[in-house]
Amino acid sequence: MNLFAPCLREMRDRSRLSQSRLAEAAGFDHSYVSRLESGSRMPTRDAVLKLAAAMNLDEHDRDSLLAAAGFMPGRIESLLAGEPVLSEALGFLQNRAVPAEVRDDVRNMIALLVRQAQRAAFTVGRNGSRDSVVAA
Repeated sequence: MNLFAPCLREMRDRSRLSQSRLAEAAGFDHSYVSRLESGSRMPTRDAVLKLAAAMNLDEHDRDSLLAAAGFMPGRIESLLAGEPVLSEALGFLQNRAVPAEVRDDVRNMIALLVRQAQRAAFTVGRNGSRDSVVAA
């Protein structure tokens, strides 16, 4: 699933820029931004950084845009800022005082929870009982 297209569109809308103005400010052709937003093209890391700069995004939004495009953000902490549970889990998994076997078990449980949540969300989305968007 292409997470970048809707993320770019939302950030461009929040920046109150048209596709043409964003393309011009970032040094791209209008058709390139259009293809990015339609999901028919994926950007390079450099292109994401140029788009973020053209929209005057803060560090958190820039890192979110990078992550949506499949790139490592400048600072992983900025992605976890709004997710205290994930931040705590990451801290736990990096704690060498916790036995490796326990950390592996926790990783496996988290992976299972994510897969189950994805399946549930896709099932809900297919049968139409609720609107659902899954980003993973």
